[in-house]
Amino acid sequence: MISLMEIIVLGTAKPRTDRHKLAGTVTVDGLPAKRHVVVFDRLTYSVVATTISDQVSGEWEINGLPEYPERTLLVVALDDTGNYNAEVADYVSQVATA
Repeated sequence: MISLMEIIVLGTAKPRTDRHKLAGTVTVDGLPAKRHVVVFDRLTYSVVATTISDQVSGEWEINGLPEYPERTLLVVALDDTGNYNAEVADYVSQVATA
């Protein structure tokens, strides 16, 4: 027999991770570039997600993010060539897609 408490616990909805995304374009000297992109949670400094921008377009996209409070993400595009400093976008908010 299931008690009322078990039903409440079993029925607890988890945060949706299917409707939030981040996207952008990496450029170097005005031209699209392939670079590692790392997203951090500003409150804990933990890595939320990583990806690599497209070599031809410089575009990158991360889908399926959990919902974070507004302006709590930090996005860093790393220059693996060692010729440039990393580019940082601070206080970023993800976009709901659905």
